[in-house]
Amino acid sequence: MTPPLHSLRVLDCTIALAGPYASLILADLGADVIKIENPVQPNMRTVGSDAATEKPGGAKSSRVENEDLGPYKGENGKFLITNRNKRGMAIDLKSAEGKEIFFKLLDTADILVQNFRPGVMDRLGFGWEDLKKINPRLIYCSISGFGEGSPYAALGGLDLIAQGMSGLMTLTGLPDSSEPIKAGTPITDMGTGMYGVIGILAALRELDRSGRGQHVEATLLDTPISWLTWRAAEYWESGEIPEPQGSGNGTYRSFRCSDDRWVNISASSQKLFEIGCDVIGRPDLVTDDRFSSANLRTKNAKEITAEFQTAFLTKPSSEWIELFQRTAVPVGPINNIADILDDDPHVVAREMVVEVDHQVIGKMKTLGIPVKLSETPGEITMAAPTLGQHTREILKELNYSEEQINSMADNKIIAVSR
Repeated sequence: MTPPLHSLRVLDCTIALAGPYASLILADLGADVIKIENPVQPNMRTVGSDAATEKPGGAKSSRVENEDLGPYKGENGKFLITNRNKRGMAIDLKSAEGKEIFFKLLDTADILVQNFRPGVMDRLGFGWEDLKKINPRLIYCSISGFGEGSPYAALGGLDLIAQGMSGLMTLTGLPDSSEPIKAGTPITDMGTGMYGVIGILAALRELDRSGRGQHVEATLLDTPISWLTWRAAEYWESGEIPEPQGSGNGTYRSFRCSDDRWVNISASSQKLFEIGCDVIGRPDLVTDDRFSSANLRTKNAKEITAEFQTAFLTKPSSEWIELFQRTAVPVGPINNIADILDDDPHVVAREMVVEVDHQVIGKMKTLGIPVKLSETPGEITMAAPTLGQHTREILKELNYSEEQINSMADNKIIAVSR
């Protein structure tokens, strides 16, 4: 079956995570995504590589001495995970020849995604105002820290900075700790990439109606602000600043078990609370004056948490999960990364870990596609490209000759596959 975005071409002028994550979603849904990199100094290809690891005193690590670059053979795993399903092209966009190639590509493109600081693409001559004159149907997606019109626009925007500025980090962590805690994965980067795709898909709908492209913006700070939702409502309703709740509150939270593992349960409604009390062998808690209503349980959250925690320490996590799964009370384990990625039955059934063939590495794992379409599903067909892996192929599509391609490669205007 043909994936839904198969007829679209995307120019991917992105670095780091937020931008590549947006174009990754488009690629997984079938778009022809061309990742454009600098042929001499490609971003993110060597960050975290074992080849750069040194021991104290400057000695090379044993892995490098043995020429063992690990399972990724010197490739950067972070680059690999966000750039699958894309064709790779390496062009010097500051050169006259590189600009000429870019403008030829632009004539064939439907979408451009970029996440440089505001002003960088303008200085290259590739800003929205420049490119819409050349291709009026172009959908131009800019992902940045703060966006146009923000007084912070010129500042560096990163996931950590956005999590802090949005208030999110004051809501995460333990209530008795003064240290702000960020989420364990770069959620504002990925969320902003997703918002960028939502904007692109909306712009495609308008393109169908009017024939006009438009500028789509998504920012690292707007994203987590929009996620404040219930916490924002609580603040506006009460006037009190919400505080961190650890893993949850009352009987909607995590509990430690006798095997020192944790489980989550959600027994917050009256019915589920009563069932939960029966499961832990404490039906008396239902009629306790401190816990007889939802409002009272919220008021006495620490006390009801303590009662449930005492009970949970009497059995291992597997027994509690089995007991609660027989009821209507939602329950689940606290998995580590290995627990979920190494043959979890859900992951297997939903194809959330798949294998692809990489030009250098060979077979390697990557994460699956979370959006499932019944009639036109996306698919993972390619690993992340090596530097310039598809440069020659794409230039031939633009009617460049072998002689021209070889000359530009010799002059480092482009990089071609090794």
